Amino acid sequence: MKIMYIFPHPDDESFGPAGVINKQIEEGNEVILLTLTKGGATKVRHQLGLSIEEMGAVREKEMLRVQQTLAISQMTILDYEDGGLAKVNPILLEKELTKWIEKYNPTVVITYPVHGGSGHHDHIALHHSIKHLFYHKPNALSSWKRLAYFTVIDTGLPMFLEGGIPRVTQTKKENVAVTLQLSESNIGAMKKALLCYDTYQEMVKTTNVIDRIGSYTHFELENEKHSKVLSSITELITI
Repeated sequence: MKIMYIFPHPDDESFGPAGVINKQIEEGNEVILLTLTKGGATKVRHQLGLSIEEMGAVREKEMLRVQQTLAISQMTILDYEDGGLAKVNPILLEKELTKWIEKYNPTVVITYPVHGGSGHHDHIALHHSIKHLFYHKPNALSSWKRLAYFTVIDTGLPMFLEGGIPRVTQTKKENVAVTLQLSESNIGAMKKALLCYDTYQEMVKTTNVIDRIGSYTHFELENEKHSKVLSSITELITI
């Protein structure tokens, strides 16, 4: 099946989902990635002495390395304002999303849950646009059967910090609908993907993302109730 990840920034696909992307490709699925910004507004640019445009170009190159590392079949990087998705007319944003989902024709679309994973306004704005589109999708998007949210189970510990302050609302265990176990090779793929971001290695260390994800990746499902936690993002989908 075709699985399409839609995220706001470069590195969103690697800080957590990279291991499960590797697993999904190993299982014979085609994985597609759409990123709405080049992520140039990151504070890392100040340390490097780069403008937003220059930093965006660096992150785009890093992300292209991730595509090769994970063998993502198709990838598109748009150039919306980093940090500005919440200011975009949501009707126009949904039209943009419709265009790309229609182009790639996925069965499953994956993005962030309602809290955005880190509380970032770009993550939250994208969540709401995709969720609204899922319920009002035109006939052209009829192949889209499932909307899933990559998430991290709440342990009481923050995954991301800003200025030493936790900025993440995580998902309660009872809201998890899919849990996939990662192999050592899947975890190794996540490590390789994270290494593609030369400019973010300090963030990799401070977030402790590899240990935080561990051997399991979790998803919520939109408008689905099942008697058991599923073990695949495509389980029980009928074409």
